[in-house]
Amino acid sequence: MNSAVKLALAGAMSVASLSGVAMAQTADPMVDSTTTTNSTSAMTEGVSIVRLDSLDNDQNRQEHTRLEQLANDQAAMTKAQTDIGADAALTEALKAQSVDITNVIAVDTAANGGKVVYVR
Repeated sequence: MNSAVKLALAGAMSVASLSGVAMAQTADPMVDSTTTTNSTSAMTEGVSIVRLDSLDNDQNRQEHTRLEQLANDQAAMTKAQTDIGADAALTEALKAQSVDITNVIAVDTAANGGKVVYVR
């Protein structure tokens, strides 16, 4: 009798885990994946905009320091702004977010191929 109960319990647990996977595969995403915004960063069509002051905390200190140095390097900023000017889609995405190109510090390519634009 004891082994029959164990077998029934094992079967119930395996069926329960399979139904959870199927449900997760068909569930709708809880966030809108096309546009995400908050007070410090924005993402539109593969372009993330990150404000320098949003990185001024203990967790992002190294990135903030790196970008602060770039913000003081006129040649680096000019290169980033020139790169943006050469990419019409990126320029339009920044205009849509009301970003002045003269405030751009740096542009990085994200792992998914999108652009990360750091602004003052």
